[in-house]
Amino acid sequence: MPNEILSISAHCIDNPACIFTGSDMRIEVVIKNIGNGEVGYPLQYMQARGPNMRLIDNVSEQSQVLKTGLANHALKRAFTTIAPGQSIALQSIIKHTELRMFRTEFVDVTADIGVSAGIQTAGSEEALPFKGGARLKIIGRDTLEREAQRRQDR
Repeated sequence: MPNEILSISAHCIDNPACIFTGSDMRIEVVIKNIGNGEVGYPLQYMQARGPNMRLIDNVSEQSQVLKTGLANHALKRAFTTIAPGQSIALQSIIKHTELRMFRTEFVDVTADIGVSAGIQTAGSEEALPFKGGARLKIIGRDTLEREAQRRQDR
């Protein structure tokens, strides 16, 4: 039931196409209340910890789970209220070195982003488990240029 209350989406900040140019990628995970009642989400805890992320190289299919940060566990009970139809955002960074861990050029990576936390719904004192996620495709500018050249050469 909690997974029908919130929706998760993600995008690259200042870079809607998620084109990797060699620097860190700033991402934003948007958590929207799609239910009928208020929802409490541990935003401070998740901001300190960061989302769960797994990078998958789309060519070799190798993957690597990225480390999360340390967060004060007391923040798990500090809920930010999300009204119906409203959303909150969680920002994170994927380092350029992490994006280049599979190859140094022609980056073509999918980022699996997960946000699992205990949430609080209206009328409930107990935290309910919530798990949601989104995917981002991050592609290097050089990869795009190579693909464009291949199409032109045909």
